[in-house]
Amino acid sequence: MGERTRELFILILGDAVCFTVALWLTLLVRYLEWPDGARLEAHFGPFLFLSSLWLIIFYIAGLYEKHTVLLKKLLLSRIINTQIVNIVLAALVFLVIPFGIAPKTNLVIYLFVSIALITVWRLYLFNYFSPKARHKALLIADGDEAIELADEINNNDRYNYSFVRIIDERAALHTPDFESKLLELIDRENVEVIVANPRGEHIERVLPAIFDLAFLRFEFTFLDFYQLYEDTFDRIPMSSLRYDWFISNVSQSQNPIYDFLKRGLDIVGAFLLLLPSLMIYPFIILAIKLEDGGSIFYHTERVGQYNKPLHILKFRTMTGEDKGEEALQSTLRVTRVGKFLRRTRLDELPQLWNVLLGELSFIGPRPEMPALVSAYAEEIPYYNMRHFLKPGLSGWAQIRHLDAPRQGLDIPRTVEKLSYDLHYLRYRSFFLDLEIMLKTLRILIMRSGT
Repeated sequence: MGERTRELFILILGDAVCFTVALWLTLLVRYLEWPDGARLEAHFGPFLFLSSLWLIIFYIAGLYEKHTVLLKKLLLSRIINTQIVNIVLAALVFLVIPFGIAPKTNLVIYLFVSIALITVWRLYLFNYFSPKARHKALLIADGDEAIELADEINNNDRYNYSFVRIIDERAALHTPDFESKLLELIDRENVEVIVANPRGEHIERVLPAIFDLAFLRFEFTFLDFYQLYEDTFDRIPMSSLRYDWFISNVSQSQNPIYDFLKRGLDIVGAFLLLLPSLMIYPFIILAIKLEDGGSIFYHTERVGQYNKPLHILKFRTMTGEDKGEEALQSTLRVTRVGKFLRRTRLDELPQLWNVLLGELSFIGPRPEMPALVSAYAEEIPYYNMRHFLKPGLSGWAQIRHLDAPRQGLDIPRTVEKLSYDLHYLRYRSFFLDLEIMLKTLRILIMRSGT
């Protein structure tokens, strides 16, 4: 069983135990007596069914993602929000399904008890049940991505190794007798893992010795820096991009069957969502008109698949129109109704027509304005590769990039956003699309999206 699979199994098992213990404690607090067999039996069946639903909600809420430093900081608030959603779901289930019990008070008690148990389990007990021996590792790399990877690994106890030394990759070229000094350092520090770019021009001198020790003598493990970075952050390291990367990965990512079925799902999904959404249109239109009497919709141009122009329709959320050169230095302001529409994503309902027409997909890179695309293509290498894919209403960058660019020109944030788009280009599949859909649902429910 792999490390990640083992960790996931322990997390799910621990959550299930917390749900069960929380039920027992709830009955104890509610009736002020030791729960007997009959009372436990009456509640166990319904709560077992609900626990299965709750585990699915936990997944949607991102509580089974990698325990990065960021997630650990947000863990308590995410547990509270998720359990509130779970209790509301439970109340609806008890109204619909005749379980024979209507535990209104029990659900309230259960909410507080379960939050306390799961928080203690996730923050304090999990590491005891999933101990990790911290193996010593050596990082041979340079640049901001190397610093970012080292900070994440060394400051997060979910990983079973930590970097005891970071060596600038260029040192391999300028340090006399670098190979013998490197081997001496490995032996002195008892290094068990080496992370480096095997294709780096500066590491070629010592690569034969590293290969011999790692793959012939089995004295340590050798990991590809770029692959480890991508596995850690779920995005492509931009310094790894070369022409051959796109040639190999774009060709491998093309799957006519996947594209055909995805288009079919887009059509079916657009139809199913358009019909009920039309019932909301009158209320949105009335709210917009009552606020400032301005136009209901606005048409805006975006760059679509293969750099073709794309005209999309949205409910107006700002005073004026954000198109043309204004995109670079926008002075527009969001209206009060617009803030609500954006927060709930209701402003994007008219884009379902674009999905139906095949101009947009439900999942794909978010389309940008032509003025921004032109500027970014000038400054960011390979930027237009994101237009190989059909743009979407939601995508990998939207659910993973927490520091997304807002308005105007923003090169650094857009570079990071592109790294997520290229990750999706490389790995797009039905399973990844399903993950994006579920996490988009979580963002809509908890209003935590970008």
